[in-house]
Amino acid sequence: MNEKVGLGLTTASEASFETFFVGQNEIALNRVRQGERVWLFGEGATGKSHVLRSLARELSEARYITEHPPSLDEDLVTPLLLIDDIDQLCGVEENEYALFAVYEATDFTKTRWVVSAHSAPNEVSFLYRDLASRMSLFERVELMPVPESARANLLKFWANDRAIGITDDVIQFLLDRIPRTQESLWDSLQKLDRSSMLENRTLTIPFVREVMGFDKS
Repeated sequence: MNEKVGLGLTTASEASFETFFVGQNEIALNRVRQGERVWLFGEGATGKSHVLRSLARELSEARYITEHPPSLDEDLVTPLLLIDDIDQLCGVEENEYALFAVYEATDFTKTRWVVSAHSAPNEVSFLYRDLASRMSLFERVELMPVPESARANLLKFWANDRAIGITDDVIQFLLDRIPRTQESLWDSLQKLDRSSMLENRTLTIPFVREVMGFDKS
């Protein structure tokens, strides 16, 4: 069996703004798509990577970067530079010097920047003061979590997007028993999808109880 099929990855659609649950983030998304220097931040599983990948999909010449700093040789000839989890690169002197060098160089190329992080730039522990100064000039856009009142709709949206069959009663059963953070909801849905595909079973309440280890009360 193809491992990706077993992991339930083949049903996930490519990141796009059409597959993003907007909720209360319409203004934030508009700013991200229009701004010249944008620092997108928010708590885990709010969809920051999804937004950056959606921007990359909209503009084929965009350069999407994660897990390493941009390069002066490769990453300047682009109208849009996207750096995911930029705060994870900071705190390492070599990375910060590379980020600063590329930032200074892109002043001449008129490259737009959109970066993502868990926190606002003033909450990131920069080593290099000049980089901190440049990052403080970015427009700060916070991606807000989906309110608890809409978490059932969020789960249904995710499930429909990935062709995961889940009924309203199963969604409510799940919401009554797990933390309602977006990260917890996402992880739980992925766990259930994998188990459903591996065991070729539908997501009924008894099956969800079994997979998630809930007691029978």
